[in-house]
Amino acid sequence: MGDLDGTLAALAALGPFFAVDRYEPHGDWAPLSTLLEPGPLETRVEHTAGALGLGDAADDVRVAASTVALGLFSQLVSPVLGATATATPPPTITLDRTWWRPADSGPWMLAVECIGDVEPMASALTGAVAPLVERFAEAFSLSRIVLWGNAASAAFGAVAALHRVGADPASRATRLALDALRREPLHGHGEIVDRRFVRNSCCLYYRTPGGGYCGDCVLAQG
Repeated sequence: MGDLDGTLAALAALGPFFAVDRYEPHGDWAPLSTLLEPGPLETRVEHTAGALGLGDAADDVRVAASTVALGLFSQLVSPVLGATATATPPPTITLDRTWWRPADSGPWMLAVECIGDVEPMASALTGAVAPLVERFAEAFSLSRIVLWGNAASAAFGAVAALHRVGADPASRATRLALDALRREPLHGHGEIVDRRFVRNSCCLYYRTPGGGYCGDCVLAQG
């Protein structure tokens, strides 16, 4: 438990998308697997559509769903990369070992119960992100190419955030993200161009009122 406390403290110091709580078996925590069931994601997407000034047309729903997916994927992969950068044991991120609860505003709160995966990024991608990709794709008619592009973008967004707080550009987190990009399921969803990540798809945020292209978007490259 002491190692878990050390990991959680190190992650909290990196910023809100790296931070996770310790799971305690009380309160309103629910396993991440409940997001595969109808209800929570639909409510979240509807709320996000309203916050972004979108309507309820199918295209608008896809934009909102992609935005929700990108944020959730960031919360799932960032703690692994943050722990790697700070040389603390990474949390175990899977559907049944990661917990969530709603927040009044901002990202959902996440909690973990253990640490120590041998391949933490592979575990997070296959054990949590992959089933959620399928859930978003089927529930919101959202392209899997877009969704896996979101996952790749989430990983390199975390790396960029680590650099901004002083992590070495040649850190273990960077190497971990680059290694993940060379393998399934992220392989083919982005590349390094002039020493920065560029995804091979678009998260669709530019379709929101006043929205523009993200820095890593394929559409922003000229």
